Amino acid sequence: MNKHHFQWNDFELNVLNLSFATPAVEEDFKEQHFTKSLRHVRVAMLFAIGFFAIFGILDAWIVPEAKYKLWYIRYGIFCPFVLLMFLFSFHPRFKKYMQVCIASIVALAGFGIVAMIMLAPYQSNNSYYTGLILVFIFGYTFFKLNFIYAAATGILIVIAYEIAAIWWSHTPLPILINNNFFFLAGNLIGIFACYSIELSTRKEYIQAQLLKVEQHKVHKANLELEHKVEERTGQLLRANKVLKQEIAERNIAEENVRESESKYRSILESMQEGYYELDVTGNLTFFNNAFAKIVGYARDELMGANYRKYTMAQDANKVFRAFNNVYVSHKPSKEFEWQIIRKDGQKRFLEASVSLITNSEGLPNGFKGVVRDVTDRNLAEESLKEAYRELKRTQSQLVQSGKLASIGELAAGVAHELNQPLMIIRGHAQLTQRNIAKGNIKLDAISKQLEPIERNTKRMMSIIDHLRTFSRQSKAEFHPVDINQVIEDSFLMIGEQLRLRNIAVEKNFDHQLPAISGETNQLEQVFLNLITNARDAIADRAPDAPPEEDRIDHINITTQLSATNAQYVEILFEDSGGGIPEKDRGNIFDPFYTTKEVGKGTGLGLSISYGIISDHGGNIEIARTGAEGTAFRVLLPIAESQSNQPQIEDQDLRQTA
Repeated sequence: MNKHHFQWNDFELNVLNLSFATPAVEEDFKEQHFTKSLRHVRVAMLFAIGFFAIFGILDAWIVPEAKYKLWYIRYGIFCPFVLLMFLFSFHPRFKKYMQVCIASIVALAGFGIVAMIMLAPYQSNNSYYTGLILVFIFGYTFFKLNFIYAAATGILIVIAYEIAAIWWSHTPLPILINNNFFFLAGNLIGIFACYSIELSTRKEYIQAQLLKVEQHKVHKANLELEHKVEERTGQLLRANKVLKQEIAERNIAEENVRESESKYRSILESMQEGYYELDVTGNLTFFNNAFAKIVGYARDELMGANYRKYTMAQDANKVFRAFNNVYVSHKPSKEFEWQIIRKDGQKRFLEASVSLITNSEGLPNGFKGVVRDVTDRNLAEESLKEAYRELKRTQSQLVQSGKLASIGELAAGVAHELNQPLMIIRGHAQLTQRNIAKGNIKLDAISKQLEPIERNTKRMMSIIDHLRTFSRQSKAEFHPVDINQVIEDSFLMIGEQLRLRNIAVEKNFDHQLPAISGETNQLEQVFLNLITNARDAIADRAPDAPPEEDRIDHINITTQLSATNAQYVEILFEDSGGGIPEKDRGNIFDPFYTTKEVGKGTGLGLSISYGIISDHGGNIEIARTGAEGTAFRVLLPIAESQSNQPQIEDQDLRQTA
């Protein structure tokens, strides 16, 4: 705010020229001031004409030798000019020029009196000095002249007198000093009076505007109150006639509450939260019933008691620091935990707020705040946390169960994968043994016959190692993963089953893909679930499917960067199965939901896969399904974007199916 401005509520006023800082407010004030002052100004003009004309009689009496010159000023100049201004006041444009017109009248009257003083003979002119004082009185008070215009006009009149007295009539110095004293004193008093009058007028305007605002608020509040009362009254009348008396008593009670000085306390007593007030030493000065109920003491036991009486010893210093911080910073503390011990020995947890109470000078006078008993909520939160931990344990067990189910599904393929290298090892071992027994083999030949044994042994160890790793229960630790290699490893344990069923596998890998952020073991479980589901979908397709010789069963796997977001890798699993029935699409990712026969599926595969992909910050959805087969789309974030890119928002996959 400007240093020359001061403010009442929302009204900012310039103390130098007494104008409002907001142009719209200033224009409104001028409009109202003009409307209120117009009749008064017209009356003042008529009085000015009357006084100036009547005093012409004194001219003939006091200075008959100069009366015609003085009459010329009175009747030839001033009175016609003021009459002209009086007639102009009835014109619409007078509103714009009212202050200028009034100032010109005052200035002309002052200049005329100064001229009369100079024209009247010495000593006879003393009577006209009184007229100059009268001009000041009219200009500063009676004419409703704006402070700036009035001050400027008064100063001009004094300057006109100085010029005339010094350079025209050569007034003696003692008389000049004496007259200047009276003129300047009268001018200053007039300026002060005019300033005070206008300041008072503007204050009245502000009060009137504020009163209008408050009246509007009161009117609006009354309308709202009337509406609520009518609505409530109607409800009560419809409810039961017996309640009429209660309604009347309640209306009376509400009216009494609104008119009562204790409204503030009544509101506090109706609160469910505990409200308290402390002095600066921490002693209770006021509290509501809810606070006493929460703390567990009677009102007379709490009044004047220090907060440490019911505060847990280990929490006392923490609560003190909270109050002290508010005392020092003057900023409220919205939320802190406060442990108390009730009179009956119960320990309770409170959620508290505190703010400062200040006196009229802004100095700290105490504290006030609200407390809420959150013991039950804290216990519920602890129960929820324990339930969440139990849920995570159950989820981990389900994932492990899914792994074991997958291993069961893979048993036949794994047996075939191990049987083939075992047969090779056995054959080469028997051949080498016979050659050694006959003694007709050289060392270099033995070495060549042992190479297939070593190679197939390593292969079996790799398969067994992979099974052991896959079945192990471990904590997921994300690291950069080659998604193509994970898919290849997933086929290691199930590839033979697909070959036995004449299912062709086509892999369209983008070998330039960046690494994704994930856990290999969990991702293999997802891909094994998808491959197994594709295998079963092909085996279980509808009887009306084309004959085997006309249809090539296949599983296509494509890896590429996502077309919609380059920070994600997209893996598309497509099969030539019979598709997912429409009735099952909405539940396909639900736990324990399966379309397979009893004993052939747990219903956990896709549910676990959905949970694993979600934990990786990705998404799995049905891209399409129908008689030509089903395609699942998996999106996984690349490792470089894991910490910077937002995760894919969960979608309602049931709708996309």
